[in-house]
Amino acid sequence: MKTIIKLSILIICILSLSNCKKEKTEKSITIKNSEVYELDLMAGGDEEGASITTQAEFFEISEINRDSSTYWSPIYKYKPLPDYVGTDFVEIEACTGGESTGCSNIEIVRIHFTVTK
Repeated sequence: MKTIIKLSILIICILSLSNCKKEKTEKSITIKNSEVYELDLMAGGDEEGASITTQAEFFEISEINRDSSTYWSPIYKYKPLPDYVGTDFVEIEACTGGESTGCSNIEIVRIHFTVTK
């Protein structure tokens, strides 16, 4: 009986993962080292969200905020180091289309920054 339950759980997990749609988005942004870049990740439901999977290197601010000030949508904010000039990179995973069992769409957002004076 335990084997049947374990097998059933495994099948449900595999079916859940196979229904998940993954998309990749690449963005190239040019920003002055005194500016702040913001990106609304458009994932406002209870099961939806976002996280940084590869953190930027040359930042004063590189974070995702999700609270009442963002109307519960995750907003990625980036500000380069004050004197930095060069390139930087961040990768974010956003989950949207969440049902009661989890998200159904995963978007990988890769942002390449060119930082100028």
